[in-house]
Amino acid sequence: MFFRSSFLLLILSRWLGAALELALPFSDHAVLQAGKPLPVWGKAIPGGTVTVKLGERSKKTTVSAEGFWQVEFEESRASSKGITMSVISGRERLVRKDLVFGEVWIATGQSNMRWMLKDCESGKEEIEGGGDAKIRVLNFQGRLHPDGSRFPRDFLSQIDESNYYETEGWQRASPTSLAEFSGVGYFFAKKLRKELKTPIGVIHLGVGGSPIEAHLPKRAFLRDERLKGLLHEWWENPGYPRWCRERAALNLTEWFENPVQGRNPPHPFAPTFLWNAGVQPLLPYPLRGVLWYQGESNATLDGGRGAPASKELNRRKFEALIGAWRRAWRGNDLPVYFVQLPGLNRSWPIFREMQLEVAREVSNVGMAVTIDLGHPTNVHPKRKRPVGERLARLALAKTYGKKLVAEGPQVVKVRILKEALWVDFDMLVKTSDGRAPVGFKIAGKDGVFHPGEGEIFGSSLRLRSGKETSPVAVRYAWADYPNCNIVNKEGLPASPFRSDDWAVRKAGEIRVACIGDSITAGYGIKDSRRHYPFVLGEIIGKDYLVKNFGNSGRGVVRRSMRGSEKRAYVFMPEHEQAIDFQPDIVVCNLGINDLMDWDAFGKEDFVDDYRALIQAYKELPGKPRVVVWNRLTPLFPGQAFYGDQNVDEINDAIGEVIRLEEVEAIDLERPMKNHGDWFPDGLHPNAEGASAIAKIVAAYLSPKK
Repeated sequence: MFFRSSFLLLILSRWLGAALELALPFSDHAVLQAGKPLPVWGKAIPGGTVTVKLGERSKKTTVSAEGFWQVEFEESRASSKGITMSVISGRERLVRKDLVFGEVWIATGQSNMRWMLKDCESGKEEIEGGGDAKIRVLNFQGRLHPDGSRFPRDFLSQIDESNYYETEGWQRASPTSLAEFSGVGYFFAKKLRKELKTPIGVIHLGVGGSPIEAHLPKRAFLRDERLKGLLHEWWENPGYPRWCRERAALNLTEWFENPVQGRNPPHPFAPTFLWNAGVQPLLPYPLRGVLWYQGESNATLDGGRGAPASKELNRRKFEALIGAWRRAWRGNDLPVYFVQLPGLNRSWPIFREMQLEVAREVSNVGMAVTIDLGHPTNVHPKRKRPVGERLARLALAKTYGKKLVAEGPQVVKVRILKEALWVDFDMLVKTSDGRAPVGFKIAGKDGVFHPGEGEIFGSSLRLRSGKETSPVAVRYAWADYPNCNIVNKEGLPASPFRSDDWAVRKAGEIRVACIGDSITAGYGIKDSRRHYPFVLGEIIGKDYLVKNFGNSGRGVVRRSMRGSEKRAYVFMPEHEQAIDFQPDIVVCNLGINDLMDWDAFGKEDFVDDYRALIQAYKELPGKPRVVVWNRLTPLFPGQAFYGDQNVDEINDAIGEVIRLEEVEAIDLERPMKNHGDWFPDGLHPNAEGASAIAKIVAAYLSPKK
């Protein structure tokens, strides 16, 4: 028995003896953080000794009972001269060559941080000339890229946090190493290298589509009651970002058909997954700071063109992440520099405002404004050089103390002087194109915003509008994809902002937004005081403020075109104005114009597109009532689509939207069907018909309802 036990111990010792390990960040060509103590750690036989030689210095330690060891070297100055690290335990020896001391940054987030240099504007030229050996990259890439694939169950069963990322270790900048490295990360490193003249190392951890939840540690969820619930069955949790759940469900189709017992679905979108897979193995590798480019999956409820997600909740998540990084690296002043989302045809203004507030109110962070670098329809704009360089400017000024302007103009004060609003910035401003300022809107006490005409006076800007002589609020670049041009002399743009807080209204006032097509707009009725929304405002009561946001010819389906322009109401300025109005009640009249493309693709898109539109109103801070016309006002003989069965299909589809969104319905067909005389062209009501519609809506909206 003794012989057998001794033999097993010998075999075990030899097996363990082949397991001397050095932590993942320590490879050939590594950049070690200058100016900070350097811990070096790994695994070995319990109870054994480990000696680490770093250049001319040496440290020795005993391996713990759990098989872990760690030593710490005093801080070193930056140096481009490569040195060697040797780790010795018994007969084993590990050697790492060409290590340099410099500046180390993590670059992480989702697809725009991951966006490879080879796919960036001017990326190919950079790759061909990328030969600075003192720029080094540590590129982690996920084994499961969350594209539109359905991954095999066998593959999924092998994936977990411990083996998700793959890397070839630290690499010197070269055409081979840079091609698939983060474009933003590279351009950041290049500018730092030019200004600091020291080695620069960037560790990339970005994963396309990933929500912020995946980047958070478990502790961050447990510290916040609002976040804790997101840990529970995230793949079907309605509080988890919807697009991420849907994409994961597609990727994990075979897993859900035959799940591995005792395991949660393995996916990089899962809460804590990317922290455990990427950040945890790096700790406590010293670094200077963190770069963050993320938000596309969290900014809206559906991760696409839907309604904005909760600003307050997104801020809690972001601040929790910043705090987690700082606790992990034991530095409350750890610099965090992030990218404000650029322009795109998605409802991102609220998320950008959240980012602006964090930049202003959280210590030792900075925000690179990129509102000018977006694309109207491409979530992956290719101009990554200025993104990386703006992040680098933040680091150079705030972290390294360089005397340069790091940020664009910031608003100091908004003043009201007679018929004008004055916006005071913290520096001289100009326009990027040399033309008059654009992107500003001003509003009076009614909360309706109108384009503002601006004139620059040094660091101040005066705004006026012929449609509003008593302005009280201003917004700049407050749109999905805004046209805006305010910059400083360095060409850095001003951030989108607003001076109001959605609360510009009289005490007790109930706001009603009437949105819709030509019937709402009052087509054929010359006197606007006889349009149905105006009449509704006259008869419903003095506590109500009713506004008409109708636009003739509009529908629901986003793909539909009206000549050379989009037909869908969601793309119209009236939709934006209705959102800005911050209604308490929304009355929706849309659908009849979707007959034009119903058979081609309308019936396929209608329900989802109408739901997205309604969600944009439901998710406003005031949580307004939404009342949808269903059934629609009838068609009469003489109208081209009279008797068309597709009209019934549209009404049925509207009914489905009402059911799914749990909003209210008001029937305009039944009370109108015997009054063809009110509809001279078979579709649009005359003044008498509009008045009748107003009375029906007013009766429905009365307090008894």
